[in-house]
Amino acid sequence: MKNSINRKGISEQVADTIKKMIHEGKYKVGEKIPGEREFAAELEVSRNTVREAYKILEAYGYITTKHGTGVFVASPEQQILKMTESFFISTDQVKDFFAVRKILEENTVQWAIENSTSEQLNELEEIVKQAEDVISSEVDYQRLSELDHKFHLTLANSTQNVVLIRIMHNLIDLLSESRIRSIQIPGRAIKSVEEHSNIVNAIKNQDIALAKKCMSEHLESVQRSMTSNMVDEYEKA
Repeated sequence: MKNSINRKGISEQVADTIKKMIHEGKYKVGEKIPGEREFAAELEVSRNTVREAYKILEAYGYITTKHGTGVFVASPEQQILKMTESFFISTDQVKDFFAVRKILEENTVQWAIENSTSEQLNELEEIVKQAEDVISSEVDYQRLSELDHKFHLTLANSTQNVVLIRIMHNLIDLLSESRIRSIQIPGRAIKSVEEHSNIVNAIKNQDIALAKKCMSEHLESVQRSMTSNMVDEYEKA
């Protein structure tokens, strides 16, 4: 480590070394890793360097510190939570985010048609019905946000594709805070509920092309609303 020639600082090099050990399986999820003194001796660096490396790894969600107990390898869920906490949505990020969602969710509706059960289709219909009930009275934006979240995750679950389900759970969670803001954009709530209804009807009719078209139009519509609202907020600031 001392002889390593690298433009990164030593603490970053140590963090990379520990991260590599985690990726290679030397330390498993939930397992306690060596303390500062032990790692400092093993890597031939100071304890302060290891301490800083731990801070870097914790900031990125690779490890978690339990005071009085030690430092442990974080679970994938903890890593996602840490990433979500620091995720800042800019106009460019919204564009990239929806580009990824479009690829995934256009295929999601196809796989839902091919693999969903009648119970899952009924659940999707019930979610839309509940959302329609919410917008027909005094609008509860928190409830609408929860139903929007539930709709897309239920749709993912209906594909029976475990990899897609995990990706969608993590991806959609990235917009948890901005979802409720977007649903309050004038006209957005009603529009989203209508678009969800169109998607469900296309899935029920086993029309893959129409279902993909409805999903694409829905995501593009939400993206336009969010981007426009972010520009308006910026101009008011």
